[in-house]
Amino acid sequence: MSRKRTILYVGNFSFPYGNAAGKRVYANGRLLRELGYDVIYIGTDKGAGGPQHLMSTGKEFDGFAYYNFPYPNGNMDWLKFTSLFRGLLGFLSAKNLTESLCLVIYYGSPSLSLFDTKLIRYCRANKIKVVADCTEWAYARTGHPLFDAVRWADTTYQKAYANRRADGVIAISSYLANYYSTHGLLTVTIPPLSAVECPFPEDGRDMKTRPTIAYAGLTFGKSKRIRDCNRLKDRIDKTVELLCAARRHGSEFTFNIYGFTKEEYLQAIPSQIQYVEELGPDIAFHGYRPNEEVTQAVADSDFTILLRDVSRGTTAGFPTKVSESISCGTPVITTRTSDLEQYIVEGKSGYFLDLADELRAMEQLQSILALTANDVRLMKDFCRSANPFYYKKFAEILGEFVNKVIDDGSLQ
Repeated sequence: MSRKRTILYVGNFSFPYGNAAGKRVYANGRLLRELGYDVIYIGTDKGAGGPQHLMSTGKEFDGFAYYNFPYPNGNMDWLKFTSLFRGLLGFLSAKNLTESLCLVIYYGSPSLSLFDTKLIRYCRANKIKVVADCTEWAYARTGHPLFDAVRWADTTYQKAYANRRADGVIAISSYLANYYSTHGLLTVTIPPLSAVECPFPEDGRDMKTRPTIAYAGLTFGKSKRIRDCNRLKDRIDKTVELLCAARRHGSEFTFNIYGFTKEEYLQAIPSQIQYVEELGPDIAFHGYRPNEEVTQAVADSDFTILLRDVSRGTTAGFPTKVSESISCGTPVITTRTSDLEQYIVEGKSGYFLDLADELRAMEQLQSILALTANDVRLMKDFCRSANPFYYKKFAEILGEFVNKVIDDGSLQ
């Protein structure tokens, strides 16, 4: 009897490059395809129709077929897990997929996590293995006390209950892998991977006299004022303040920000106006830009910077920005969160700052900004050659995990 080779990847992601989740599942899918499986995606998209129209959203990218649920438009849409699940059942029936599926991987949920519970029960009833792709243990605050309470309860339910009923967990960090393995689940740790070749600058390019630093992301909701910066996952406020302090002590640099405009930043964090004005032309806000443009900008930069406080959220997760930067040949200035110390070689592919000691962090930053052009070139060459996030490096470990989940056998 021939072995079933189709895997369904479903959840709250925008395939292939719409968000960090989309990039993660795309890279994982590339790896699963290398292992001999056919992967179909069902994610979310703001332009998609209702769940009953799932079939009509079909597109193709890099040989992968993908479909989309509508992205929740407001808090109430998160409650519509039943209609989304009916749409999924209709899709599976129309595509005649139930008999060919060997595995379903769910990434979060396109609605409340009760969707995942229904999915697990369906897979059990149809003898299909199911795996959770778990990348964080945090929830997005909406600013509405009632819905914040619902989202907190939903996140806790998914991580502590639903995922523990799966057949296995693909964990983005050792923190999450350890949590689920101690509860008897088969786990594998897969960080954010790079599935494509990045646009490296030419080796003969002229190195800039002023180092360029890039940050790409959106760590706050647009049109919302941040009341407490300690709740920011990416401490862009501390980043700007440290760079401002380094500049006062003579450091030269250009800091490029992609993802939001100057006006959006100051609307969110008005207290930052003094630092932004002091930096003047040394800080440039580029707003939202296409993924390809941002990737090229990261590759052209001397460093990227990503500063985060240590918390359960940053320990359980793993910053995609770090893996993308190193995969583009650009070293990272960051903090000791998640499993980053396992992947960054200090002085070769990045540096760690200690946010608990701001004076020490500023002095460290000054030293980094004083590196010679040749020093930076050597670091960029090391990132390219030693890229620990290249997806094929994880083929063996993921293949063993999938085999054990499906039937404890080897690929046939």
